[in-house]
Amino acid sequence: MKLFSKTLVAAAALAALASHAEGLYVGGSVGASRLSDDVVGGAPADRSGTGLKLYGGYVVNPNFSVEAGVVRLGKVTSAVGDVKSGGLFVDAVGVWPLSNNFSLLGRVGVFNGGLDSSLVGDDRGASVKFGAGAQYAIDKNISVRGEWERYRFDALGVKPDGDLFSLGVNYRF
Repeated sequence: MKLFSKTLVAAAALAALASHAEGLYVGGSVGASRLSDDVVGGAPADRSGTGLKLYGGYVVNPNFSVEAGVVRLGKVTSAVGDVKSGGLFVDAVGVWPLSNNFSLLGRVGVFNGGLDSSLVGDDRGASVKFGAGAQYAIDKNISVRGEWERYRFDALGVKPDGDLFSLGVNYRF
């Protein structure tokens, strides 16, 4: 819960900054998440859940942006306990326009991910993340996105990958 409170504060700060400069945008996405490796003590687990991402970014030029945000990848549950996952990220985002309103996205970044286990406590570690997607501009301020992102964790002595398949909206100031 501490991680979630800190990430909400970070997202609010990004939104406040975005309202004072050109080229800035904020957004949010929701979708299906899944952890790839066993993180609950060897017991069979439901490794899928609902993921949520809040972010802010700055458009450097029409083909490049920088984004920072917070992601929650849900909770893995088994008979012996559960593990919550999430963290903070900073990404370089490449944008490839295919038409006036439609673009492809590619991203790579740094992820400070945390795993909070009901069995052994919580731990954080820095790693990489990457992803790809598409974006459609409804007008000059509002766009919708579909993305796949892979978050690599390095915490609690395990290194699972978390995938997020999401749909979202962003608003450009």
